[in-house]
Order: sequence, then structure tokens, then C-alpha cells
Amino acid sequence: MGKESRKYWKQTRVFLGGVRFRNILVFLFFLVVSASFWLMQTLNESLRVDVDVPLQLRNVPAAVVITTELPSEITVSLRDRGTSLVRFLRHKGLSPVVLDFAKYDRGAESGHVQFQQAEIVRLLQLQLESTTRVEGIAPDTLELYYTRNKSRRLPVEVNGKIAAAPQNYLLGQSCQPDSVEVFAPSQVLDTMQCVYTEKLDLSHLTETVHQNVRLQGQKGMKFDTTQVALTVVVDYYIERSVEVPIIGLNFPPDRQLRVFPSRATITFRVGAVKSNRDWENSFVLAATYEELLSNEDARYKLHLKSVPEDVSNVRIYPPDVDYLIEQVYNPDAAVGKE
Repeated sequence: MGKESRKYWKQTRVFLGGVRFRNILVFLFFLVVSASFWLMQTLNESLRVDVDVPLQLRNVPAAVVITTELPSEITVSLRDRGTSLVRFLRHKGLSPVVLDFAKYDRGAESGHVQFQQAEIVRLLQLQLESTTRVEGIAPDTLELYYTRNKSRRLPVEVNGKIAAAPQNYLLGQSCQPDSVEVFAPSQVLDTMQCVYTEKLDLSHLTETVHQNVRLQGQKGMKFDTTQVALTVVVDYYIERSVEVPIIGLNFPPDRQLRVFPSRATITFRVGAVKSNRDWENSFVLAATYEELLSNEDARYKLHLKSVPEDVSNVRIYPPDVDYLIEQVYNPDAAVGKE
């Protein structure tokens, strides 16, 4: 044993044999004694404790669908002498409260059962000591809704706001599954056209969203799934330019159009997903013979005869062109005159 260790043990022995340590022991002894007396006095008094008790529903026929379930447990407030409560809860405790569905079933197509609190208290009291009283139950109302295989498959509709940020757009949205089986009383099912999701606020989206969304229900209604997977596909805009020839329409056989320049540049905005399409053949830039005859300006203002649905913010450069209606030799017309 080293010098430091011997010094440590010597100091410890001095402390344990000193007056200070004995005073600490005396204080702890009286603290334990007083705490014991306090505990005994408290346990001899009337106390209230809250106990969680499982709740079970039995004898439900196979054809019955419970659309609004009972809670899995209830909180029971018990009052008795502390010693009695401790002895009971330690050695016995409360068994689950079992409710018999058959007792309340009237054979109806669908229904609503509200269990009276007095009935629950009676079932609890059968397990308790004669001196123990039930002072309260939470929740104070126990009810269930049921139906006998009355269901419809209804589409799912998104409830709320879904919008893309500037320079983006919504390419599409879908729910998986897109429909759900709804169990409810006939008077409820007959009025339903769809099932709505919980209210959403998906604004200023810049990228595709995948989100699980709960369905909106009400008392007496049950779905075969409680949520759906919502996908909102977001794309972004890009700007493209293509050169398109300027053509003439409805010209007589002995007339043809010459424009300067002969082609124009079409600039437009389109989604990135569709940007690689062959856009040159998607635009028709033309001037009709009738338009040119009635044109009072020296130049012709260009405009598109056909614009694809997927594009926006379309601009033409140059906006107008010089043109000339040229007479051409037509052999078929000359033969006809002879």
C-alpha cells in the first residue's frame, strides 16, 4: 500500500470515528423514523388513486364492423384507506372490464351503443373490496358505432390548397390508393360521393412532394385504411427558341408569297419534362391571302395559326416582315384559257 493510500484510509477512519459522522447517523435515523410515521399516518387516511384499466369488447359477430372503436383502456378513480388500496393493488389489482356486444345488439343494420357509466361501475365494483368506492371514470362517455357489412368504395379527393412556386408548375397529383372502402350506416353512405383527406396547405412548391395524408372521417364511419400516400409532381419552366418558316395559305395557283426574312424565331416557355419534343413542327406561322389583300401597312405583323397547349409566354421575332405577292406562270391555268 502506497503512502497516499495509507493517508486516505487514515483520514477515512478519523472521519468515521468523529462526532460529525455520528451526528449525521443520528439525523438519518430520525429522518427515517419520522418518514415512516408520516407514511403510516397517510396510509391510514382516506386516499384517492387513479388506475388505468383495460377495456375489452367481446362476442362481436363476424358480419358486424365496428366503425367507431371503444378506447383500449379507461382511467378509474378509486377511494379507500391507503392501506387497503396498497394491499389490493399490490396483491390483486383490477382485471380488464369486459363488455358483451351481444347484450346490446338489437339486430339492426347499423347502430349506436352508449354504455352507461353505472354499468361500468357495477362491473368494477365486483372486483373491489367492499370499502373501496369508484369516484369517477374517464372518459365519462363510452360509445361505439357499428354496421353490418354496409360499405361502398369511394374515390379519394384532396382537400386543401396545392400550388407551385413561380417558375414552377404542377405536372400532376395522385393518391395511392385512389379509392377506399367506407363502412357506415346506409343513411350516411347514400349521401357520400367521395372521401376527403385532411386539409392541406402545400403552397409555393418547388419540387415533387411525397406525403402520407390522413383521411377525414366522422363518428360512425370507418375506412379500410386510415391514410393515403399523396404524390404531387412539380416541374420547372425553361425557355426554348425554334426557327419556323413563314408560309402562305389560300393563295391562288398563279400567286405566291415571298417574305423577308423567310423564317422567324419563336421563343416560348415550356416545362422541363417536355422540353425535348420536336417543337419546330408544332408551330404554324402563316399569312393568308385574304389577310394580305386587306393589309394596309407596308409590313405584315406575324401571328401564329397554331400554338401547342403545353407552351406559354410565346414571342415572335421579328414581330413583322416585308412581303411581296408574286405572280407566277401556271401552265394548267394557261391551257385552260386556250
